[in-house]
Amino acid sequence: MGGLEARTNNSSGTASKPFIVSAVVLAFLGSFMGSIWMMSILGEQSTATKLPFSLHPVLQIDGFLMVLIMGIGYMIIPRFRNSRLPSIKLAHASLALLLLSIAFTVASEVWGVTLNAAAGFARIAGIAIFTGIAFWTLRIRPKLLGLADYFIGLSVATLLALGMIRLAVLTPANTLSEVQMLLLFPLLMIFGVEYKTMPSFLGFIRPRKTAGEISFVFAAVAVVLGISSMLYDQVLLPLMFNLTLLFSVATFGYSLFIFGGFDNSEILSLISGEKKARYLYTTAYSRLSFLFLYAGIIFAVLFGASSTHSYMLYDLSIHLIAIGFIGTTITLYLPLMLPPIIGRQIQFARFNHAPVLLILAALVLRAVADAALTYEFQLPYPLAYLMMTSGWLVISALITFVIMVHRSTKHSATTSPASIGISRI
Repeated sequence: MGGLEARTNNSSGTASKPFIVSAVVLAFLGSFMGSIWMMSILGEQSTATKLPFSLHPVLQIDGFLMVLIMGIGYMIIPRFRNSRLPSIKLAHASLALLLLSIAFTVASEVWGVTLNAAAGFARIAGIAIFTGIAFWTLRIRPKLLGLADYFIGLSVATLLALGMIRLAVLTPANTLSEVQMLLLFPLLMIFGVEYKTMPSFLGFIRPRKTAGEISFVFAAVAVVLGISSMLYDQVLLPLMFNLTLLFSVATFGYSLFIFGGFDNSEILSLISGEKKARYLYTTAYSRLSFLFLYAGIIFAVLFGASSTHSYMLYDLSIHLIAIGFIGTTITLYLPLMLPPIIGRQIQFARFNHAPVLLILAALVLRAVADAALTYEFQLPYPLAYLMMTSGWLVISALITFVIMVHRSTKHSATTSPASIGISRI
């Protein structure tokens, strides 16, 4: 089956490299801003806590996530069908426009200049280039597992629709739905990649096709309901959106045997060393990421069903998906995608669990802090300062992950383009 295998054509990997680098920088900046923001919410008062915190979601969503997922899209969409990226220059132009949009937004927030309209036009121009290239490449039908393209296409269409809505400066009726829809772009792209690659990684022949098709239908309905709940102040729309999304996610996990359902004892008995390390890493992290995703959507359902609009439910529904699901999935897939970009093999046998343990600790501390804020419980200062480390633990996880990946390539021999990348599935 066609997978993410790098062949003699490495153009898509070349195109993706500046996206990956830019995304990492933006992730650190956004996490730094979020960490200071969390400190200010918990009572810390200093010059640093007077920063423009509205830039946190800009740097993390418009910056890190959008830039990273677009860069990955430029690599995996052509690679799934063993074709070339139509234009590296256009791909890089879309990155430049996204970064220009972020720069305009930062200038508007920091210096008070009116550049929001320019930021919106730069953003939609970058998105339009990505959309055009993605759909032009998707017209080439893959030989197998074509449902993956439907998830990817829905992801790209969702990004374009959101870009147009934001350009129209329409005031969202539901802030949580707006953030969730922005997170739905990477979520659906991840689903497309996982549907194509998990059969190879976990060792089953094919996904459960009917469950996958049902998941896609409900995902498409969820996109419509999500956009509707963004724009219309109707109590039932966010609830319907999250329940539909939860069913889509549940059926998708079932279709890919995320939590088992097939006998892998023979596979485990036949593999060892690096192959076994990668297999166990993939199994554990895919399950953990879906647990985060289920929890985040359930919190969103509870938030929509609650009349109190709990801050704890609101905040955790966002961060369990953004940091928990998407963050954990990135720690799983980025090492698998980097070899054709950096030209070196990555050894999973040299990996450790420090980054994900730091993410877990950060989310636990955030949950305690959110509960204290929601129920107006005054934390004693030593405990309050401990809660303030939540964001810094995320930054520590980023640093640890970068160091871990770097060390795992340190003793690897540089390989030819034909032999690096994710194995053919």
